Amino acid sequence: MNQGELDSVLGAVENPVRRRIIARLSEEPSYQLQLSRDLGLSQQLVAKHLVTMEDAGLVSTVFEDSPRGPQRKEYMLKKSVSVTIDFAPNLFRARVFSFGAVPGAEDAELVSRINEIMKYPDEASKIGTLASLISEVDAKLKEMEEQRAVLLYLRSVALREAARASSVLKTSDRRKVLHYIMKEQRDDILDMSASLGLQQQVVGEILEEIEKELAGQD
Repeated sequence: MNQGELDSVLGAVENPVRRRIIARLSEEPSYQLQLSRDLGLSQQLVAKHLVTMEDAGLVSTVFEDSPRGPQRKEYMLKKSVSVTIDFAPNLFRARVFSFGAVPGAEDAELVSRINEIMKYPDEASKIGTLASLISEVDAKLKEMEEQRAVLLYLRSVALREAARASSVLKTSDRRKVLHYIMKEQRDDILDMSASLGLQQQVVGEILEEIEKELAGQD
């Protein structure tokens, strides 16, 4: 997802009421009146936030027949999204991505197991097996998160040292360009110009100067 989509998702979930609605809809689709009752909120407030979330593309609706009157709107989550924001001295990363991609070969065993569970004829018999599988997945996620925390720390330290080392460069614009390259791991002049607010020609000249100055340090 691009920066605009990140801003849209963050804008939608920054409100605690909307996060409560998302948590409720993550369990199952629901109606405005039922959401109001379950969350202890007024229908007007729930309706207001549902409109915002629908505009942001986080929820979708379908009309369902009601046993007591006209059709009613059923709300459900539309996206599967993960948002991460990491910041520390010399480190800032904000990412949002949709998940639901085809699992890789390393996940083949878990995929095979869940496919087998889905074939069980008795729905009740699935529960215990699914609970065990979910526990395994949660353990793997925890392990990945712990490893990620270590890697983020190492990245923060490396960027801090890079910032110190960049003091050999004589202007702030040059230091900005070098820091961008270190953070983003690319030196595309067009992207760098837009991100740093510098003219493309200036960025190109700075890249040439940095290359010469760093070569002179060897």
